[in-house]
Amino acid sequence: MRKTGILLMVLAMASVLAVQTVSGQEQTPAGQAPASMQQAVQEPLPPPPSQVKVKETNLVEKIQGPTRSDVYCAGFISSVQIPETNFVRAGWETPHETRFDEPDYIYVQGGGFQEGASYLVIRKLRDPNRYEAFHGQHTAISEAGQMYADVGEAEVVQGGIRGNHAIMSVKHTCEPIVPGDFVVAYEERLQPPQRYTGTFDPFAQPDGKLTGRIIMAKDFDQVLGTGNTVYLSVGSDQGVKVGDYFRITRTYVADGKDPVDSLSFKASTTEDTQANTVVFPKNQLEQLPRRSLGELIILNVHPKSSTAMITLAINDVKVGDGVEMFEPPPPPPPPPPPMATTPTITCTATPDSVHKGESSTINCQAASPDNHPISISFATTAGNLTPRDNNAVLDTAQIAAPATVTVTGTVTDDRNQSASSAAGVTVQPPAAPPAPTSQSISFKRGSAYVDNKAKAILDGVALQLQQAADATAVVIGHSGKGEAKSLAMKRAANVKTYLTQSKGIDPKRIETRTSTAPSMEAEVWVVPAGATIPGDAAPPPTQ
Repeated sequence: MRKTGILLMVLAMASVLAVQTVSGQEQTPAGQAPASMQQAVQEPLPPPPSQVKVKETNLVEKIQGPTRSDVYCAGFISSVQIPETNFVRAGWETPHETRFDEPDYIYVQGGGFQEGASYLVIRKLRDPNRYEAFHGQHTAISEAGQMYADVGEAEVVQGGIRGNHAIMSVKHTCEPIVPGDFVVAYEERLQPPQRYTGTFDPFAQPDGKLTGRIIMAKDFDQVLGTGNTVYLSVGSDQGVKVGDYFRITRTYVADGKDPVDSLSFKASTTEDTQANTVVFPKNQLEQLPRRSLGELIILNVHPKSSTAMITLAINDVKVGDGVEMFEPPPPPPPPPPPMATTPTITCTATPDSVHKGESSTINCQAASPDNHPISISFATTAGNLTPRDNNAVLDTAQIAAPATVTVTGTVTDDRNQSASSAAGVTVQPPAAPPAPTSQSISFKRGSAYVDNKAKAILDGVALQLQQAADATAVVIGHSGKGEAKSLAMKRAANVKTYLTQSKGIDPKRIETRTSTAPSMEAEVWVVPAGATIPGDAAPPPTQ
């Protein structure tokens, strides 16, 4: 009987190899889920370390991570007794139909049901394979517990509890539900995310962490690939948790013990022209390195077993292969963002608040990140601009105050990439002019002579006029009681003569007047632009 089993296994392996090498193209390994179900992303085989070259094998695919369907359809091996009191008796189309899918109605016998509650449908399994995938497989499965398949999920309909039966609506199925399947309370399962696992090393050294083996696969498959579900010989009793990672390993010693793989050791390796004959002794297989064939992630755990999904396979994975826990490294830092090429600009106004008629300077600092030629242009919402290089002067004389003016600077490079920056200028109504100031020049009775004391006072007046170029002067001459009235104008004229001839003040900036108020003085007013002198000094015309 055992010889027959070996022969069948050899034929099966030959069939798999034939499928994989048709027309020189690599094919999906036997037992591997279709790409549409895997939602896989193909990735190239990472370079092995230490300049070791590895022959290319099957397609390397790494899935994005287990889906909800993967988690709730994975099945499990449990050493804990599962309640068998509630089970599927029949369905809507009984007896014409015995396989039920969503949205069929099923009838469940048992008790403890609640309306609107969800329940999981599971199936107690037995291995139909009499042949062991590895020596001791049946014992290993028995030690791990009873095998169960996840079949689906159903919900008790409103008013659906009828004695010791419940009417349930099928919400989801992994495969059709059949009479005899057990119904258990719904239990939320974690959906572990895919993690970065680093560069795959096909010759990873043992790390001293927990080891075990694949004792069975979903649907009793024996040759596996990316996306397949497997069951391990280690569980929560050994500290295994949902989301843990294991690498899949195989030694040449294991190949030597395999009844099929070991046949190849008996084949000749000598070429027809080779003079020396070399036979590798099977008792030295432990000298060859251990191989890593892929990676898997834990979907759920039980005391003596765990359910896992293969996330990466570089070769066919077989039931009986070893597994070793490993801690994925932290992911590499994200790549730096691409260098910006758009030019930048920042504009400021100095001052940012002026009175009408005053000016503000807009300064813009602009640059190109990759040093391309740039130019700057300006625009304003009011007023007139005089640009010069990276500056522009805003003239506010024509702006109706109060107002807020926005001046925008735009930088453009030789690729027509541009950026803008705005600066605001607040324009207030014109400021009140400064008040005029006056000095008094004293004369002797009957005299219009400007003496040294008067000159000292006029020197200060001249300085004021020089410092305020838009100011003017008004000289008002007086005559005292008993003095000739013509003396008033002569005194004003002599003051103007001193300011123009001795101090260089423009005669057009000095106005002379006379006053009827009796005095032996001359008033000298310095009048800022826009201001007027007070009292009776304003109206009289120039004499």
